[in-house]
Amino acid sequence: MRIMYFVNTDWYFELHWLDRVSKLVNDGYDVHLITCFNDELVKKRLQYIGIHCWHIEIDRFSINPFSNVINLISFFKLFNKIKPDLIHTITIKPNIIGGMVARFKSIPQIISVVGLGRVFLRENLLKKVATLLYRIVIYKNKRVQLIFEHESDKRVLENMVVIDSCNLHVIDGAGIDVEKFPYTPEIQTESIKVLFASRLLKSKGLEILVESIRKLKAEGLDIILYVAGIVDEKDPDRISMQQIKEWQNEGLIEWLGTRNDVDALLKECNIMVLPTKYAEGIPRIILEACAIGRACIVGNMPGCRSIIENRVNGMILAEHSVNELSNSLSLLSSNPDLRKAYGIISSEKIKNKFSKEVIISKTVEVYNFAISNNLHD
Repeated sequence: MRIMYFVNTDWYFELHWLDRVSKLVNDGYDVHLITCFNDELVKKRLQYIGIHCWHIEIDRFSINPFSNVINLISFFKLFNKIKPDLIHTITIKPNIIGGMVARFKSIPQIISVVGLGRVFLRENLLKKVATLLYRIVIYKNKRVQLIFEHESDKRVLENMVVIDSCNLHVIDGAGIDVEKFPYTPEIQTESIKVLFASRLLKSKGLEILVESIRKLKAEGLDIILYVAGIVDEKDPDRISMQQIKEWQNEGLIEWLGTRNDVDALLKECNIMVLPTKYAEGIPRIILEACAIGRACIVGNMPGCRSIIENRVNGMILAEHSVNELSNSLSLLSSNPDLRKAYGIISSEKIKNKFSKEVIISKTVEVYNFAISNNLHD
């Protein structure tokens, strides 16, 4: 079977989808990827494992109608070259562009809704347009399957469009390689080491985390904040490198840059913090931290609540504030036994529900269901 993936950025696909797609390639699927390749090394790594890579110019933040029509035409041409049996699109713009082509060509499509993102957070014209376009793609379309990472997003989109409930699926995140992220007891150190590893966006909560560290340091707590992540220069919500350098110069953070050894960073830290208010799916970094057995403090968002149960295997912030976060950090910093208890429960939860084997199996089930539906349509 020939599967074509369409996603807006190369690094996102490599970070979140590589395990699943590698398994498909090994199982004999003919896998093609259409994305905007900004890094030639990423492209070479994907080609090395057997993925056919196709470049498309796509600006994920542009709402220019002319630009989006050009994207649609470019994708249509690539579709005709590849001739897939199944399309799997990921994120809003590929979901809509790919969905229009798939519907026109009567090809089964998988739409991954990996969080509703910023578009659906506000009642404005952009949300109305996005909702209308989703309806065009999905309305009474028996060939489309929607995969969500948590029930909350499923309920929101289900209320916006008309679609058979049997075509809606919830699969819990990207799936974690538990052999790469095994449970590892904390290393005893004098300082409490806190890790933030994510895209450097304001909505991910790094600003209030830094201010919480400032507050705790002023109170005399020996605490170090390590920051690692991707600097997304095109994102209007980004935190600038100038701001990162200022925090570093103040002694509030240790800047680690973009890292590929997240497992090593997690093993060296005591607490993982993601005080996000971003409407995303299930944050991969929290899955990885839980697998290794690190206590986590997270924002009160559906994706985070899918992994963390408050005061059971971690802490969920009741409000997005410096006081709330600093109090949670103070409690965990002074309580190694509590951190250990949270970590053990989290690690078992990942093995049972969020391992890559579980996620890959569920994904292939949806593919087979989509193909079967198309044959009997």
